[in-house]
Parts: sequence; C-alpha cells; structure tokens
Amino acid sequence: MACALSTMGGTGKNDRQRQGSLSRMKSKTSEMFEDGKSVQSPSAAASLRDALRIATAEVHERLHHHIGFAAVQAGTIDHGTYALLLSRPYGFYRPFEATAELSPERTRWLESDLTALNVDGAAREKLPRCSTFPSHFSPDHILGARYVVEGSALGGRGMARQLDALLGPQAGAGRHFFSGHGAATGVVWREYLALLSAVPSSARRNTAIIDGANATFALFEQWLAGWNNNHD
Repeated sequence: MACALSTMGGTGKNDRQRQGSLSRMKSKTSEMFEDGKSVQSPSAAASLRDALRIATAEVHERLHHHIGFAAVQAGTIDHGTYALLLSRPYGFYRPFEATAELSPERTRWLESDLTALNVDGAAREKLPRCSTFPSHFSPDHILGARYVVEGSALGGRGMARQLDALLGPQAGAGRHFFSGHGAATGVVWREYLALLSAVPSSARRNTAIIDGANATFALFEQWLAGWNNNHD
C-alpha cells in the first residue's frame, strides 16, 4: 500500500522547534490574505471549527478504536507490537512534514521512540513510507491538515500515560510521540486556533480547509490499515 498522533515538556530545544513550526505556519497562512479582506469574526471562526469537527467526526471515531491505539489505551500492548504500531505514523509523518514544509517534530519524536524500542536508523530507513501526498500543499490544505495533527495531540497525552506499564512510570523514552508538547500541548492548540481564526471569511477557503482535514484523516486511516491488515 502506498498510502494517530506528539515530547515531554515545552522548554529548551522543543520550545525552539515549536516556535519554528509555528513561524512556518504563520508564513504560509499569510499567503491566504488578500488586500481589503477582513479576518473572520469570532462567530465565523467558531463555525469553521464546528464544521471541521463535524466533517471529521466519523473517521476520528474509527481511528480512536483502531486496534493498536486501543491496545495502548488499555495498557495491553507489548514492546514488539508497539514498535510495529509506531512504524506506521513514522512512515506517514516523515514524508508529510517534508512535503508540507513543516518542522519535522513528529518525525523526530517517532525516531526517538523507535530508537528506544531498538529500531535503529538503518532499520527505520527500511520502513515503508506513505507516497500518495500531493506534490504541493496549498496554505488552506495545510491549515486543514494541522487540525488533524494538532487535534490528535490533545488525546495523545492520555495515551502516553497508559504506557506506564510497558515503559515504566518515570520513563520518557518511548512515548514522545504521544506526549507531544507535554504541558504546552494546549498552548500549541490555541495558537493553531488563532491561525485558523485569522483566515479571511470565505466559503471557498473554508471548504478547502475542511477538504484538507478530511484528506489528511483519510490518508492516515488508509496508511494505518497497512498495520491492521497484518496484525488484526
């Protein structure tokens, strides 16, 4: 098949990476502005968020019940299966972040986690990667995709806590992807919502943003099915 979702704490190197990612996002967002256009009113911005939530609700629920993520949530996953699970988002985020020109935060987090699970650099290079991303992401598509990426991090912290039995209650290694920005995860989400609110009100743009979120969710679900097909 060619073709959910975060590290500890929000300081130091991780803070600089987060700011770099947000700076790139702001730069791309600025391309969406046209002279003479006003930004969305608070009610219009809330309506777009509601539309995104409703449009992606079904696939979000399906991913929530994915057998691998469900095993993490139940605290029943073993090391080998956990490494297989993380190899799928790694194969997704590595090309996604490169194509979208986003800071490779999740790629780095997953590399760290896989290393902790004895999947070294040579082995990671052999892992399959999603290859069906568009050759270019529009700023609207990226905003929609970020709804998926940043939103998934909100639930990831709870999943990270469920890894205590597998990794140890004090261990950070192995759970960076799910831990995300740690205590700063909510801050990052609000910063994303601020970028979303800054988009000039336009039915065409709103549709493009929603399409970007749906396309990203669909690709991620399809890519994870490669793991399901072999391990359900």
